[in-house]
Amino acid sequence: MLKWLQFVPKKCNSLSTRNFYIGAIDGGLLRNAFRTDDANKDDLPLVDDSISAATALWRKEELLLRLKNLLNCTHAQTEKLYKANRKALRIFAPKLLTDNIELLRANGIEDKFIYENPRVLSTPTGELATKLKLLRELPAVDDSKMLSPFLKASLKSIQRMIDIARQETISGGNRINYISERTGTEVPIVIKFFATNIRVYRIALDKFISNLNICLDHLEPAHVVRHLSVLAYAPASIRERLKALENSPLEKIKPWMVRVPDIALGKSFEEVIEKGRQPVFKDSVTSTWFETYVLKRMESLLGCTEETGREIYEKCNGSVYLVDNIEFLLEKGVLAETMIKQAAILMTKREDLQQKINTLGTLLCLRNLNDVIPLCALKTYQLKKIVNNLNNEQLGPINTNRIYYFSDNTGFKPSEVTEQFARRTFMFRIPKDSFLANLKLFMEHMNREDILADLWAFKYSPGIVAERIARAKEVRGKKLMPWMVRCPDVVLEKSLQLTKDSGALLGENETIVEYFCKRLGFDRDVANSIIIKTPSVRNVRITKVKKVIDYLLDELDYKPNDIALNPRILMHSLQTTKKRMAQLKEIGCRPKSLIIVCKSQRQYEMFVKEWMDSKERKKKIHQYG
Repeated sequence: MLKWLQFVPKKCNSLSTRNFYIGAIDGGLLRNAFRTDDANKDDLPLVDDSISAATALWRKEELLLRLKNLLNCTHAQTEKLYKANRKALRIFAPKLLTDNIELLRANGIEDKFIYENPRVLSTPTGELATKLKLLRELPAVDDSKMLSPFLKASLKSIQRMIDIARQETISGGNRINYISERTGTEVPIVIKFFATNIRVYRIALDKFISNLNICLDHLEPAHVVRHLSVLAYAPASIRERLKALENSPLEKIKPWMVRVPDIALGKSFEEVIEKGRQPVFKDSVTSTWFETYVLKRMESLLGCTEETGREIYEKCNGSVYLVDNIEFLLEKGVLAETMIKQAAILMTKREDLQQKINTLGTLLCLRNLNDVIPLCALKTYQLKKIVNNLNNEQLGPINTNRIYYFSDNTGFKPSEVTEQFARRTFMFRIPKDSFLANLKLFMEHMNREDILADLWAFKYSPGIVAERIARAKEVRGKKLMPWMVRCPDVVLEKSLQLTKDSGALLGENETIVEYFCKRLGFDRDVANSIIIKTPSVRNVRITKVKKVIDYLLDELDYKPNDIALNPRILMHSLQTTKKRMAQLKEIGCRPKSLIIVCKSQRQYEMFVKEWMDSKERKKKIHQYG
């Protein structure tokens, strides 16, 4: 039955007159059978017309055959056309490609242009027809077929170009012919480069003519045609740069030199010439010029050292927006110290950074822009939403926002609070009541540094926070941490149990130093020297210290002095210590110093090997002695 449905003709009238339904079969197969003539105008069928395959590719073989028949091209050329338009075929029917080919050929466009610019076929046929119609309206064009390179531009750009060309009066009838006359270049070649720089038509006519005159006075016409984008610069800037280039020892001046950074005209530029090489745009030397220029400019603007400037440069991956952003922020009153600390924001695009600063300027109760600069690290839409939420919220008797409220209650600088809030944006989304209640609870029972370093605890309801704090306070007293609020119950119970065990060993107000004095029989000075020699011993749980001491003194018969000489043993894994001591006992070794037990696995194995070799040598000497 399924086989029959798959091969049933699309125009099967016998099925279309009956109420036929099979629930288990993909509805797309039946829709092909019931499709009407109006709904199936394309003669190339879909592979599968089901909803799940709505974006599937059309049958490749049929399309390639059609393209080959239309263009009389090779298999390689048809493959190239297919690959270039493959994405479009996920949306449009293949008839789009064949219709566009017929449309282009009807307007006299050569097949060569289609082969070289296959993506043009992905343009909707109606839009492509509009482009062709507009290009025919360009003034002073004898053969509109020459304008085919402009088909790659957007319809909006072509429309703007035609509108401007109609309104202006220029020698040659349009800017293409004008450049061709002034440079002595053939019109098709001008069109080729003009099409890739169509924005040149957005330049005011006076500026266009003035810049062209300036460039032709100093540059070769062929180079100007290839770099028409230079005409978009201000005439004064072009004159200034060309004058500087004329006074340099360069053999040739090219248009790209007008666009490189000013540092390109300095000492680095001359060093390259001294080596007998002419500079090339975007080479390693040009990047060195740019880096040197940015570093020196940053040192001047920020008043920082060369080392600090290089750190900022590397952190921002050598962004081209660095200097512009620093100058902009300084104008807005942002301190150099703030920019050095928040260097990551300097790699933001100038337009985006300006928009973010303007958004921050709308923040109510803003005391100083430097307080909220870390928020510029967020995306623009995030920042707008946060500022809007802060403006719609009132905190405290004096109207303020969360940043300043947190800062005033904890004693931190607002910029420090903002930096942490920018990393934990949920602090702006927590309900107001929860935020206030949790902050009050934390300030009553925890250190402010711990609170700011671990903001995740604010995500829990005040009820849970209060309950966790009460449980922890019963055991730990004042030594509470935010992680105790958010950790699983099992972890909290284990931590509290360890605290109880440690308390049972140490007693009230007893420190690890006093425990050493009592357990090892040392005076306080000797116990302190142990801690000074190995400070990390302070961080080891007292229960573990007890187990290690019990094992060494009671089971292995070591002396307290052995532990005092090698306190690292107290931090070492007891399981590993037991394993190594058992292995050493098997080979008849009882180390005088415990230090070997604390060595790395490689060092320990070397010691065992040397011990075995030494033992073997002594045995041989004894046998033959």
